[in-house]
Amino acid sequence: MSFACIHLAMAIDKKEKVGFFYSEAEENLPQIAWCGSCEQWLLDNGEEWNEAFENLADFKILCSDCYDEAKEIQFGTDKI
Repeated sequence: MSFACIHLAMAIDKKEKVGFFYSEAEENLPQIAWCGSCEQWLLDNGEEWNEAFENLADFKILCSDCYDEAKEIQFGTDKI
């Protein structure tokens, strides 16, 4: 199980590049990723994860295969 912002999750089906930023997950914690727009919001707002950011990102649960697919699409290594 992992989490991705809504923008990144929606980009999987379209194979659309929206950027891929992620936190280094500690052992036994799910991976979390977000798109370039969400990253820019964080940079513009002191890099603070707060309720406003969580509302913007609207994180969705992804299985590990979908998370890996999103990462492959964003980094241009997908073979689909």
